Amino acid sequence: MLVLDLFAGVGGLGYGFRSAGFEVVGVEVDPRKAEAYALNVGKSISADVRSVDFSGFGAGILIAGPPCRPYSAATPKWRRGPLHPEYGLDAEVARAAEETKPAAVVVEEVPLWRPAPLAGVLRRLGYSVRAEAVAFSKFGAPTLRKRWVLVALRGGRPARVFRELGEMAEAPPRPIDLISDLPREPDGANDHRICQIRSGIRELIPLIPPGHSLASAYRAGLIPRGAAVKYVEDAGKKHSYWLYRVPIEGLMKVVPHPRRSMALHPIYDRMLSVRELARLMTYPDSFSFRPLGVDLAMRAIAESVPPKFSSKLALALARAIGSTCRNP
Repeated sequence: MLVLDLFAGVGGLGYGFRSAGFEVVGVEVDPRKAEAYALNVGKSISADVRSVDFSGFGAGILIAGPPCRPYSAATPKWRRGPLHPEYGLDAEVARAAEETKPAAVVVEEVPLWRPAPLAGVLRRLGYSVRAEAVAFSKFGAPTLRKRWVLVALRGGRPARVFRELGEMAEAPPRPIDLISDLPREPDGANDHRICQIRSGIRELIPLIPPGHSLASAYRAGLIPRGAAVKYVEDAGKKHSYWLYRVPIEGLMKVVPHPRRSMALHPIYDRMLSVRELARLMTYPDSFSFRPLGVDLAMRAIAESVPPKFSSKLALALARAIGSTCRNP
């Protein structure tokens, strides 16, 4: 069964479906991400989704992770919603569903997104629809991130998908256990690469405990005012993601711009490497980000769905569709 993956990114959602045995084709506007997708997941079409005629695809399943920036809490309020140029792109999912008539539609989006408008359109197209807020930590990813997952089935019961998914719950490992075997000094091999931090900021890093950002450590009184005053005096105004050190155990924040905001290693006084962030988001080491520079690779990983979750979602959907096919 062909899976059509819209707004595919580097393929966190699509990779899970490929791992579950589906043939996957992605549509991604950024040619560098599309190249990474083709390298790791399946055929990739580098194009703006709005320009693609889907009527000839014949997809059995349509999956999509529309741009989150119009609805993300990390986006300034004055740019959210209709004020954002990417607002409303989820309507392209409904258009693709109308043109391809898949058996199932799956959409992933941030918590501030409202699933009701898209669900209403899909119901008018003949689908049964259910949307639930899902915590990725319940499925083996050590992250605080939660997402809407919308499932629409033609002739089936979406609640069955979420029941099947719930049966595959898995406790997440400690973040440190996922990355402790990688070299202390990134050597560039297998995407274990970083950017250097300028010296003025470097002296602050040892002061930030695991699980804290510069701002939260400053507010908690863990950073003395005498340390790098020109940075610390402004620390209380910094975003809680800036200079954020991943916890040794427990769940981590996913920093929207991990390279620019400088997501830090739990123990070592440096940034996370691309491979370390990929492991924390449950990507296998076989997944290559080589077509991307460090900045874009880390942002693409942070924006994506953890493959461990998407593979479980794909299996749950396959079981539900299989049941529907056996018992029409």
